[in-house]
Amino acid sequence: MGLVRLYATLRPRVGGQGVLDVPWSPGDTIADVIRELVRRKPALQGHILNDEGHLLPHVNVFLNGRDIRYLKGLETRVDGEAELFIFPPVAGGQTPARYARLRLGG
Repeated sequence: MGLVRLYATLRPRVGGQGVLDVPWSPGDTIADVIRELVRRKPALQGHILNDEGHLLPHVNVFLNGRDIRYLKGLETRVDGEAELFIFPPVAGGQTPARYARLRLGG
């Protein structure tokens, strides 16, 4: 059993849960863990992996704080004490009104 932490737009898809217990065994890959997560929480389908099982662009996954892109990607093996952190793409925002007025000369 391990912990998967979801952030931003993924949380509402799982009822607001930020931390989920997902069963895995030592030697399972991150891909295995994500597939099990999606099996348990079908609303995540298509929001982490594409139809071919590849990580979607701009989705960031960290294993114990390390970016999996610098490990072995989705083939990185997990151990019993691992934690996964999954960040969906985040963009946008709003320019603070005060800053916008200064930029516009207001």
